[in-house]
Amino acid sequence: MSSLAFSLGYCIPRKLRTSSGRLFASNVNNIAADESRIKILSHCHESSSPQPVLQLNGNSPLLGRREAIGFGFGFGFGFGFGLLDVLLQSQTSAAAETALCELTVAPSGLAFCDKVVGTGPEAVKGQLIKAHYVGKLESGKVFDSSYNRGKPLTFRIGVGEVIKGWDQGILGGDGVPPMLAGGKRTLKLPPELGYGMRGAGCGGGSCIIPPGSVLLFDVEFIGKA
Repeated sequence: MSSLAFSLGYCIPRKLRTSSGRLFASNVNNIAADESRIKILSHCHESSSPQPVLQLNGNSPLLGRREAIGFGFGFGFGFGFGLLDVLLQSQTSAAAETALCELTVAPSGLAFCDKVVGTGPEAVKGQLIKAHYVGKLESGKVFDSSYNRGKPLTFRIGVGEVIKGWDQGILGGDGVPPMLAGGKRTLKLPPELGYGMRGAGCGGGSCIIPPGSVLLFDVEFIGKA
């Protein structure tokens, strides 16, 4: 808070680079043991010298040192609590969303939960569509994310270009309703609808997705590509 009250400066953000990759292919035999290649498809500067606070002219500052300290402390204290309140509200909202999203298990073993029901058309088998996703292991560890790459996944739905749990989870069937464009859904895939006992991204004695893994996906169906 002291730096906020007594100094002015500027900050030049640094660009962050992320490795490219796509959601993993249904043919996992060609998947490299590199997390960035898993596929579902075939700086700051501060002013160096202290400046008078709220000075009217070169001779007399509007606020004395004691008043300036009080002003800086009050501003920093209030700002900090305001920011904390915003963060707490955001966390509460996210927690409420998670609590309300109860998984429904279909006969195939696929579990799903709609966080947001879309308002657009549903996908048609064989159609080229776009979807964002975050893929996690059951432990919560993220193994892939299209959001991190800034580009959604494009693929044909229902023709085996993606793992079975994805085709069924988006297109629907066997007790699973189809997703509508604009919708967001959580999918929980048993091993047989994911990578089975083969796993994926295996090499050097380890796998990014270990054999027999239950997979969790947060999917956002954008719509037709």
